[in-house]
Amino acid sequence: MDGLLPPDLLREVRCRFAYVDGDPSTPQRIFLDTASGSLRLESMIAALAEQTRWPDQLGRASEGSRRAGEIVEHGLEDVSLFLGAHDGAIVPAMSGTHAMFRAVHAALGDERGGNVVTTNLEHACVYDSTRVFADAVGAEWRVADLDPATGRVPVEAILARVDAQTRLIATIHGSNVTGAVQDLTTLTAEARRISPNVLVAVDGVQYAPHAPVDVHELGVDAYVFSPYKVFCVKGIGFAWLSPRMSGHGHWKLRGKPDDDWMLGSPCDATYAAWSNVVDYLCWMGTQTGGTGDRRQRLLAGMRASHAHSTALLHRLLEGADGVPGLRRMEHVTLIGMDDDLQRRVLLALFNVSGLDGSQVAEHLRRRGIVVQGRKADIYCGHAFDGLGQPGAVRVSGCHYNTPDEIDACLGAINELRSMGADEIALIGAAPVRSGQEG
Repeated sequence: MDGLLPPDLLREVRCRFAYVDGDPSTPQRIFLDTASGSLRLESMIAALAEQTRWPDQLGRASEGSRRAGEIVEHGLEDVSLFLGAHDGAIVPAMSGTHAMFRAVHAALGDERGGNVVTTNLEHACVYDSTRVFADAVGAEWRVADLDPATGRVPVEAILARVDAQTRLIATIHGSNVTGAVQDLTTLTAEARRISPNVLVAVDGVQYAPHAPVDVHELGVDAYVFSPYKVFCVKGIGFAWLSPRMSGHGHWKLRGKPDDDWMLGSPCDATYAAWSNVVDYLCWMGTQTGGTGDRRQRLLAGMRASHAHSTALLHRLLEGADGVPGLRRMEHVTLIGMDDDLQRRVLLALFNVSGLDGSQVAEHLRRRGIVVQGRKADIYCGHAFDGLGQPGAVRVSGCHYNTPDEIDACLGAINELRSMGADEIALIGAAPVRSGQEG
């Protein structure tokens, strides 16, 4: 399948990431757990370390303070650039979950009644925040069901729960469980035919690292993402809010304007780190034919990333060069993947006959391949219930992964077909904690 990055460019991309093929605990390994958190850029780590050395606080009469202020301002501008936003407000937070809770809280405020619509495909940041704040204001909480065959929620299923009293629709852009991408443009347009003032909040944590985002084209009112899934660090999360939402009541210092969502002194080093990631994506764009301003180059880089990831997903499912894909393995059952690859991120969810997900993850770990054995827990139990599964294996990647890494993973999974009961009994299980948020 066309779309792979040229080999020379892929090698250069991989050289820019820390621990791309090994780390101090595992000198040689393949990382296919990007949905839990991406690899980190070496240059981002350097930018974070350099700015961390500066002690100056914002608003002081020093060169270091001026520098810190410019870095924070530039970082916020780069959030808008990443999302294609040219108005509204940026909400800084300590994580994507924190940002979503702030957005949902602001969307509902103190007004009572109405209803809130979400789905059972959501990450807990949406599923739980909508329930918590709907209950707080006496709003009915409505949940649309996913289609277990495709792993996505049909737009029609969400619209069936929307009426003139719907105040908020909150949903995911790309699923961290199934990889399915939701049709947000159609959803927002059709929902506003039913309830013209309805607000739409989106969890873009899993989608935004892999493909271009334009919040105005999507027509949404809130869009949340987590930089640690986009080659950056934990400790920051962001939401963009539309002008309709940016002035809603929220926690703030009394002397600040209504559309200022910054609480406390930001860590300027993390903003330096984020801007370095955007610089990298713009560099990716120039390497793949992008020209023009920074946004245009970033878009070119994200399109190339999406094309490469889609080609790898095709290889993972269909196989290549004599290596059978997951769809060709009789002992493998794919979950929620019965439709278009173009509407997915690089993620496959599956089970292997006779094994639970943690055993498969442990088998792959022993082959030097990092994946995740997921189970129904507080973060995704509702999604697995909707899929009719107690758990599964999740393989996820990004544009820094190679065709050879996909082939190695497939080869290790195919080994399980010929293993006897005694060999399988020796595999054991990789630890699966209930605190898996990604």
